[in-house]
Amino acid sequence: MGADESESNMKIALLGGKMGTVPKYALPEENWSEDLLLAQRVISTPSRLAIVGYLYANGPTLRATLIKELSLDTSLVGRNLDQLEDLGILIGDPPRGERVGRSTRWEVNKERYNRMAKALYDFLGIDLLQPGQEPSEG
Repeated sequence: MGADESESNMKIALLGGKMGTVPKYALPEENWSEDLLLAQRVISTPSRLAIVGYLYANGPTLRATLIKELSLDTSLVGRNLDQLEDLGILIGDPPRGERVGRSTRWEVNKERYNRMAKALYDFLGIDLLQPGQEPSEG
């Protein structure tokens, strides 16, 4: 991939400082799919990535368990759970609006997760193996 091709994949925000102008972060292209934008939002912070990864691996879990197992701040976990639910990657049981006095069990929306993962892997050029499929030798 040449320099021109890589520049067309994303925009770079530049930050000036003592070391000169350096890339601060990559901005998504306007033509990114909803699923690729979701991946960017989920992996944008270590806490979101940890929460989604833990829930994907361990199944439905209470917020208190996430706080304990991930050693994260209570308010950070609460804020991220709400944001991830708003993004549609997490499902709370009971649903929002019915949570008065009840502990919420959080789980990954597997359909949304799988679409997000596929979009990210496609963008990165990584082939996903289907269950039981052998890697191709090349």
